[in-house]
Amino acid sequence: MTEAMLSQDLVRNLAIPPRPEIVNVLFEEMSRDEPDLARVGQKIAADVGLAAAMLKVANSALFGGSGRARSVYQAIDLLGMRNVSSIATGLVIRHSLGGGKNAALERFWDTAEKVAMICAYLAKALRGIPVDEAYTLGLFHDCGIPLLMERFPNYRETLARANRAPDRSFFSVEDEEIGTNHGAVGYFLARSWSLHDDLCNAIRWHHEPDVFRDSEVSETVRNYVGLIHLAQHVQHRQMRSTTDVEWSKFVDVVLGHFALGEEDFINLVDGAQESLLQH
Repeated sequence: MTEAMLSQDLVRNLAIPPRPEIVNVLFEEMSRDEPDLARVGQKIAADVGLAAAMLKVANSALFGGSGRARSVYQAIDLLGMRNVSSIATGLVIRHSLGGGKNAALERFWDTAEKVAMICAYLAKALRGIPVDEAYTLGLFHDCGIPLLMERFPNYRETLARANRAPDRSFFSVEDEEIGTNHGAVGYFLARSWSLHDDLCNAIRWHHEPDVFRDSEVSETVRNYVGLIHLAQHVQHRQMRSTTDVEWSKFVDVVLGHFALGEEDFINLVDGAQESLLQH
């Protein structure tokens, strides 16, 4: 698999955001035998945008909600500390990486939110993948893209060319044009935020079909990468856009990995699309 490295100069120019205070608090409390839920609730409630997003997720059908959570504290009670920690870590990435700065980034994050919801639905349907981790993965997997948009003025053109390259790895197009790729940058950010290794590696290799053939790659990473491509394909179909070039590179290995026949796949996609319309 491609092993792209980040030069020291590029790292300095990317302005990798430090781990936010709320994530520090979540990590601290998750490490305790008895987490201080009041402290977590206060931190989340202090950020209006994060609090609203947390309530939206808590009340979604994907997390068993039914509109019952009317406060952050009720959301924590309904979701549990583990879910709250994972989901909140994913949600704050938007603010940390310039959400709201411009129309292009707003579209990017709106799509990331949809992909995250699809990931959560698929995780419930496929089993074996925690829903909270799937949601966070959906928000985080392309986190290198906003950083590269800020660093390289023509990066969107590079993305467009990578998306239209049927016979080349997505990452190889980026590597050739800018000297790194969004998987490597996202991996660096995820590691700097102390996210767990499997999530970091899924971000690093999510455009590499070889993860399904490399015996040294964990089953969890394979699950994550397969989930990403299923979710992105659902989103692609939902948008009724052009041929999904990237899915054509992954369809056989992903369906084989999850042991999905044609009818299973169609039912899964239809269910995910219907779920997306409800949110």
